[in-house]
Amino acid sequence: MKLVDPWREEAGNHWKKYRPKMYRQLERSGKLSERLENAARRAHDECIASIQAGMTPWEAESEAKKNHLFLPAEEDMPELGADPSRLPDPASLVTTPGVNRRKQRPHKQDAPGPN
Repeated sequence: MKLVDPWREEAGNHWKKYRPKMYRQLERSGKLSERLENAARRAHDECIASIQAGMTPWEAESEAKKNHLFLPAEEDMPELGADPSRLPDPASLVTTPGVNRRKQRPHKQDAPGPN
């Protein structure tokens, strides 16, 4: 078993759940395995570099996974996998850390306070 295999599996599970169209397109094109491997390898490389730069292992792993494995949901970023002929390598995308995958509720307006 390769060192990045668990991360590859995590990415596959995440993509299948949150980006099912992209997952199916990659599967049909025969590129799913390659893209998962690339994403896991990039995440692992970033994690190692971050640890060497002084980040804690837990933080480094978390950030690397957010940046390379856990892509935004199709509802949040549908154009990522909209055109199979122009599908980018998901591992090359850097996502915003801590993206909330749930739909956000509108904020209540603050009531004016006493003057």
